[in-house]
Amino acid sequence: MDSNGTRFLLLAGAADFHQRSRQCVWDAEAGALTLAPAGEPRLPRLPVDEALALWRGATPYVLDDHGQIARLSADRRRVEFALGWPTTVWDVVRAARVPGDPAAGDLAGATLDAVDAPPGCTFTDLHLGGSGLLAAPFTDGGSVHGVLAVHLRHRWQARCPTPIGAVRAWVDAADQVWLLAATDLMLCTGAPLLQPYTPRADRFEPLVVEPDPLRCVWQQTLPGQRGVLALAADDESLFILALAVEGNDAAPRQVVFARPLAPSATAAFSQHALPEELPLAVDLAALGGQRVILLPPLENGAARTLRRDCPVVSLATPTARLLPERWPRRSEAGVRFVRQRDNLVRQLADDGVHRLYRLAQARYRPSGRALLGEHPALDSGTPGVLWDRVYLEASIPPGCTIDVGARAADDWDALADDADDLYEAQPAPLWSPLASELPFATGRAAPLAGRSGLFEVLLQRPNGAVREVRGRYLRLALRLSGDGRHSPAIYALRVAYPRFSWQTHYLPDHFQQQEAPSARLPAEAVPANGADLRERLLACFYGVLTPLEDRIAAAETLLYPHAAPRAWLPRLAEMLGTRLRPHWSEQRQRRWLSALGSLQAHKGSFAGLCQALDLITDGAVGRGQVVPVELFRLRRTLATVLGVSFDDARHPLTLGTGQSGNSIVGETLILSADQATEVLALFAPGLAPEGNEREQVEHFFDEYARRLTVVLHGPARALQTVVEEVLPELVPAIVQWNVVASEHPFVLGLSPLLRIDTYLETQPPPARVRLDESRLGRGDLLQNPVALSPENARPMAPIDPRGDWA
Repeated sequence: MDSNGTRFLLLAGAADFHQRSRQCVWDAEAGALTLAPAGEPRLPRLPVDEALALWRGATPYVLDDHGQIARLSADRRRVEFALGWPTTVWDVVRAARVPGDPAAGDLAGATLDAVDAPPGCTFTDLHLGGSGLLAAPFTDGGSVHGVLAVHLRHRWQARCPTPIGAVRAWVDAADQVWLLAATDLMLCTGAPLLQPYTPRADRFEPLVVEPDPLRCVWQQTLPGQRGVLALAADDESLFILALAVEGNDAAPRQVVFARPLAPSATAAFSQHALPEELPLAVDLAALGGQRVILLPPLENGAARTLRRDCPVVSLATPTARLLPERWPRRSEAGVRFVRQRDNLVRQLADDGVHRLYRLAQARYRPSGRALLGEHPALDSGTPGVLWDRVYLEASIPPGCTIDVGARAADDWDALADDADDLYEAQPAPLWSPLASELPFATGRAAPLAGRSGLFEVLLQRPNGAVREVRGRYLRLALRLSGDGRHSPAIYALRVAYPRFSWQTHYLPDHFQQQEAPSARLPAEAVPANGADLRERLLACFYGVLTPLEDRIAAAETLLYPHAAPRAWLPRLAEMLGTRLRPHWSEQRQRRWLSALGSLQAHKGSFAGLCQALDLITDGAVGRGQVVPVELFRLRRTLATVLGVSFDDARHPLTLGTGQSGNSIVGETLILSADQATEVLALFAPGLAPEGNEREQVEHFFDEYARRLTVVLHGPARALQTVVEEVLPELVPAIVQWNVVASEHPFVLGLSPLLRIDTYLETQPPPARVRLDESRLGRGDLLQNPVALSPENARPMAPIDPRGDWA
């Protein structure tokens, strides 16, 4: 609401700009309404029977972290690997022997056994994911079914039976194995012990040796379909590609089932029918945002090099929608996506494994129409309201235009017709030099004269004696046009109502409007009457002067740290007698200015120091990662060196575990008067000669009473420079301070005595051993690489973010 009481309705998101037309779409990445992309995927059209034959004989491939590739052997009895592609040398993957299997007869098998299927069984699929877990379901075609899991880092093997045979497998980020059968979905979890355990009869043994063995947890029946084809997942959802019930062998239809990636057998499936015009796909992969990419086999002949794109579909609606994007392949050496732990889309070409990228060349529809005001409705709540103007935060590149049409009525049913000729054309949007008409607001589009920033449209009818746009409800028709390479973008739209009329409020009655707008526009051109002309002329001045009045009325905003513009923060700091470090984040600067009054009231005290450090470290003091400790710990009482007394509950050394002022914790910290000499001798032997012990003890206490140590725990070590920068201003000059960084979190008064980790937090995973940095027994571990062949592990070349087609 502005200073005159004019309100506005805001449209600023995907739900607000929802409209039925596909000519204009909401670009989630740009956060704007744009013309729909016009890219036409070049999809192969291999006959259905040939595509299904390729699917039946397809070999799954996986890629490890070092560029080594693995597949199922020709007889599907073993998992074999090669150091690169193309290659003719394949070797079997090896890991520890599966518990219960007979010992190998050769020396190589006695150390690492081959990864193969049980006798009489063959593998049906292969997938690598999670922390390095390789999963391969197997079956004998009869009653024996299961899955073999191999961890490439720990090199263990484990098998578990399943109720039915699986045809596809997927390992998610939590090392859960999802198995897809013809009619069911199964979930397997667990892992064996990292070291073999042998029970002994002369001691008590646990009832269960393996607390979490690999096992099948549950199975869930799939919705109706004629056959499953592929399985994929992202961080949130699981996707299944299947043949739909509606199709037949000659003209199959495909469907994608989606369900949350949650370990629950009751999660519901959503069904998304694929468009009929798509070719038969034999594999799929997830792109995130409810988008999946499909893999149709390439054609034979000359078309093989012409139509090489993979279709991408959106599953946001019950019927999947083909997106106008191009994801080309170089060639085709396999009709399955190559799976890797990072879950990026890769495909096996003749010259190696390549990641697929979307072609970045922009192509848009030449024009598009978007109708706004249906969901949600632009409802003023007042019949006969006079709609004022439309503000657009938009970008209009050269060669592009945005045209606005408007309709208003008191009856919603009167606006149901969407015909173009019913929307009254509005003047062209006028660029404003203001970032926003709202006081001190930063616009969503960077200001660029005539092209980007804030645009304004004064709502009016194009013909008639009275050209007011009146009615409770308003609908807008936006016509976007471009040159095919660029598109206008609308980031936000605000509709102001009711119009504050200067003519009505400040001029005599004989200047007022005496007529009402006609129900329909006249067929012939009718000039506006004098009152209407004055009304719109004054409204133009209103649009320029009112934002200035609003900024004056809201000038107090500049004095609020959380509301002032960022450019004003240094001036506000100068007014408050402080300065802001330019490298501080904006939120840290605002919090510092907001708490400045409290900091001044407690400056020089321990509480003020803790508050200030908590602000500049973004809450690290409250989280316990930064602990200021005054070295008064040898005093008998808990009085601070800065003159503030606090109880044991806030003691930084013990965090409330002390018993009294005489004994903080443990025998080594008893500070009674008769043991002062002994304690003094432990910490400063030179200050404890015979005689005058009391004077020496008092001198020792006074010396330590003016010392401060700031302990940085774990992640807070990165804040050492920030802390050291501000301590000279926060600590009194008579107090000596230093900063100590520690890798391991602990409570100072407890951890040395109890020899346990007394600071509760999530245990970070062990790091790899680093030369000249790691300490023996301090957490760093020698770790196997996640590699099919660890002895041949080599660093992979970095992925070019521009893609293979750069």
